[in-house]
Amino acid sequence: MSGFVALFDRTGADVRGDRVRSMLDAIDHRGPDGSGTWRDDGVALGHQQLRSTPQARYDDQPTRHAGVVVAGDVRIDNRDELLDALPIDDPPEQVPDSRVVAHAYREWGTDCVSHLIGSFAFAVWDDSASRLFLARDRFGVKPLYYHLDDDVFAAASEKKALLALPSVPGTVDERKIGDFLLATYEDKTRSFFESIRRLPPAHTTTVDADRTDTRRYWDLDPSRTVTLGSDAAYERRFRELFEQAVESRLRSDPGGRVGTTLSGGMDSSSIAVVARDLLPADVPLATFSNVYDEAPSSDEREFIESVTPREGIEPHYVFPEDTGVVVDEPTWRTHLDQPPHNTMHFAVWERTKRAADTGMTAVLDGALGDSATGYGLGLLPELLKTGRWRHLYRELDAMADVVDASKRHLFVRHVVSAFVPDRVTQLRRRLRGDPLPLDAENPTLDPGFVERAGLRARHREDRRQNTLLAPSARNLQRQSLLTGRNATNFEALDLIHAAFGVEPRYPFTDVRLVEFSLAIPPTQQFADGYTRSIIRRALADLLPETVQWRPWKTPVNEAFWNALARERRLSDIDDPDTALAAYLDRDALAAARDRFEADPTSVDARALWRALSLSVWLDEYHPSASDR
Repeated sequence: MSGFVALFDRTGADVRGDRVRSMLDAIDHRGPDGSGTWRDDGVALGHQQLRSTPQARYDDQPTRHAGVVVAGDVRIDNRDELLDALPIDDPPEQVPDSRVVAHAYREWGTDCVSHLIGSFAFAVWDDSASRLFLARDRFGVKPLYYHLDDDVFAAASEKKALLALPSVPGTVDERKIGDFLLATYEDKTRSFFESIRRLPPAHTTTVDADRTDTRRYWDLDPSRTVTLGSDAAYERRFRELFEQAVESRLRSDPGGRVGTTLSGGMDSSSIAVVARDLLPADVPLATFSNVYDEAPSSDEREFIESVTPREGIEPHYVFPEDTGVVVDEPTWRTHLDQPPHNTMHFAVWERTKRAADTGMTAVLDGALGDSATGYGLGLLPELLKTGRWRHLYRELDAMADVVDASKRHLFVRHVVSAFVPDRVTQLRRRLRGDPLPLDAENPTLDPGFVERAGLRARHREDRRQNTLLAPSARNLQRQSLLTGRNATNFEALDLIHAAFGVEPRYPFTDVRLVEFSLAIPPTQQFADGYTRSIIRRALADLLPETVQWRPWKTPVNEAFWNALARERRLSDIDDPDTALAAYLDRDALAAARDRFEADPTSVDARALWRALSLSVWLDEYHPSASDR
């Protein structure tokens, strides 16, 4: 992880050095190991370095090569392949990833991103074309924000770097606030500021004096298939690709260490056991786990401790039970330039803090694992649709034993519901007197704000985009991989890890693994009543059986509700003088709080959490943004 900024005056006027410096100062926490700038007529690039790979000690960004200048937050995972293809004479161990990008751009131009595998967000100044080229990785692991007006284009790893420019106003985007309060994530371009946009995952943008051209350079193709000869062949290939994904993310600077999160679930446990298997025997693998003495239904030590006895694993347990859902630290308020959306944000913060205190410069994490390996539940309606009814019955019968539920319940939930149009579901809600989707998601919204921001139409469109009538299993998996929620999650995780100088790395975002997983038959993903069958079978010799055959995740409701109940700000949530009054109904907030304190529900808890998160962001982090 590192940070970068880019500033381009499209009129050709000189870019002031103090402007670039102020942008870098806003993100200096991303680069404790050095800082650099480059300026020429009308353009400047800047970089803050965190050395998290062995080659980073040779990095001197912004990197210059043959009329090309590169600055970015870049980790390239197919280095060996690229070093063979590109005319780079230096020893591979002395070639930083930024130089690989510079040579790739010189070799392939704007198509260079199609050749890069890894996590990256970068800017390239092409002197011969007098243009700025920017790119973001396929799943949006590395964030990239930008501001564009008639005269100036600016980009950065964090929004706060753009807000350091006098020409970038801090006016909040009410539609984005509405999306946040409704947990709507499909708009991948808006940020919480009207003047700042997000470059979506798998996109590039090219900017010159006259034009801005944004394009998508990659997509998942659900029509692509991979056919191998046997179950064992699929398992071997999945294992090879997963080991490759983990190994490429174990690169670390000699001065730091790479650890891994360990929740006890399938994703993090798979990463931990494979990483331990790949590391030299004399290199310990540190694992970091959130555990809860006061929330036994959310505690996963039973599963965590089936992994940690393995020789060479150094477990670290984090007890995030002394804080509310809002971390009461100046560091938290300083670094988060958007309200946290994840209800367990406080636990991730404490876990990352422990990893940094233990000397980690990078931590592997299981994010995207559910989608990358595929639950495979889309197979069930597909079996009905294609007339394979005996196969469907066998799978429902097996699944009933696995999850201890009736076949009738599973048939209605996973098969019948896939064929019911959303408009029929909404009609049934009306006839039963149930809350409509907007009110069911957040009952505390102010009606005037709902009208002002056009939230009903936006929420309806979001639901339409995410409702496919009886989709194929592959289309359903593609949708879950590319949803805007994933990009939002990676952006939030990036801010947390950047606050502590720790790079998060996600093996399940490896495009080689993801494309293979999507292309294999759905029967490899759902089999014998088990979701995610391929990873369970492929790692059978490494995973403890207690983890390998877990049917579902552990719910975190109890841990979240306990933290929410401890939150001192909850008593003032309906204060009419706060910035929340512009967005949320005071009486509805008070009612939600009273219901939560008497008999907690997920709907009220989520609504209160979002209100608290937004309130702290508006009032404490960026108070000027709450002025209306």
